[in-house]
Amino acid sequence: MSIEVRNVSKNFNAFKALDQINLDIQSGELVALLGPSGCGKTTLLRIIAGLETPDAGSIVFHGEDVSGHDVRDRNVGFVFQHYALFRHMTVFDNVAFGLRMKPKGERPTETRIAEKVHELLNMVQLDWLADRYPEQLSGGQRQRIALARALAVEPKVLLLDEPFGALDAKVRKELRRWLARLHEDINLTSVFVTHDQEEAMEVADRIVVMNKGVIEQIGSPGEVYENPASDFVYHFLGDSNRLHVGGEEHVLFRPHEISLSRHETEGHQAAEVRDIRPLGAITRVTLKVPAQDELIEAEVVKDHDSLTGLVRGETLFFKPKVWQAHKQV
Repeated sequence: MSIEVRNVSKNFNAFKALDQINLDIQSGELVALLGPSGCGKTTLLRIIAGLETPDAGSIVFHGEDVSGHDVRDRNVGFVFQHYALFRHMTVFDNVAFGLRMKPKGERPTETRIAEKVHELLNMVQLDWLADRYPEQLSGGQRQRIALARALAVEPKVLLLDEPFGALDAKVRKELRRWLARLHEDINLTSVFVTHDQEEAMEVADRIVVMNKGVIEQIGSPGEVYENPASDFVYHFLGDSNRLHVGGEEHVLFRPHEISLSRHETEGHQAAEVRDIRPLGAITRVTLKVPAQDELIEAEVVKDHDSLTGLVRGETLFFKPKVWQAHKQV
C-alpha cells in the first residue's frame, strides 16, 4: 500500500504545524518521521491516519484519495507510546478485540479468531502470556501485545507514534531490532514517529527529517548521515562539533572525526582538557578552545596514546580529520 502526501498544511490557531508537506512512501516501506518536539511529525502521522484533518492538501492510499475518508475506513493499524491496552481484558481478548468489533458480515468465527490471535501472539513471541492481564506484563511485552492487536485487523498501513518512547534504553534497543526483523517478515507499509535518531537509523528504510513544520531531508539512513542537507540535519543526526574558523564561517565534524595529540603537531590547535569520560570501548574528551564558548567533544579508542596519564586542565592538540566537510557560511 503506497502513501502519497500532497501539499499538506495544518495550523493550530496561529501555530503552523505543517507547511506544504509532500512525501511519497512506497508499498512495504518502513519510514521514520524524525525530528524534535513540535516539528510536526505526530501531526503528519495523525493526518495520514485520519485522526486529524489537514487545512489543505490530500492523502492518497494506493492511488485513491482518502482525504475525505473517516479513520475507520482507512484500514490503518496504530501503536502508540502508552500501549493503550484494555486493563480489564486478558492479552488474548485485547488482541481479539478488533476482530470481534467487525460488522457481523465481516466478523470471523470465534474459532477463526482464536487461530488468528494465537498466530499473532506467536509472531510477537508471547503466546505463553495469552491468559495474563496487561498489569502482569513488562512494558516491552505490553508494547508487543499492542502491536499484535494492531495487526489483528490486517491493516493496509501500520502507524507507530513513539512506540518505544516509554521504555528503558535496553528494552528499547531490543524492541527496535525485533521490529526491524518483524517488518522484514510481514512487509507492511509502516510509518513511525520518533525523536531518537539512533532508533530511526537502526529501523527505517528511509528517514524523513522534519523541523518546524517542514521536511529538511528525505533519504536512507546512510544518505542523511553522510550527506546532510543542512546544519540542522547534521546536528540532529548524531553528536557534532562546531569550530569557528574566522568571520562567519564554521566547520562541522563528528566527535570520532578528530585527530588528538599530546604534542604540538602541524595543523593541530591547542585546547584545554575539561573532561575525560570513559565509555566502554571509547573515551570521550571534552576540550575548550580559546576562541569560542562552544566546547569540542572528541571520541577515541580507550587505549589511544593521547590518553596516557591525561588529566583535566592539561593541553591537548586536536585537528578535525574532515576539515572541509560540512563547511557552512
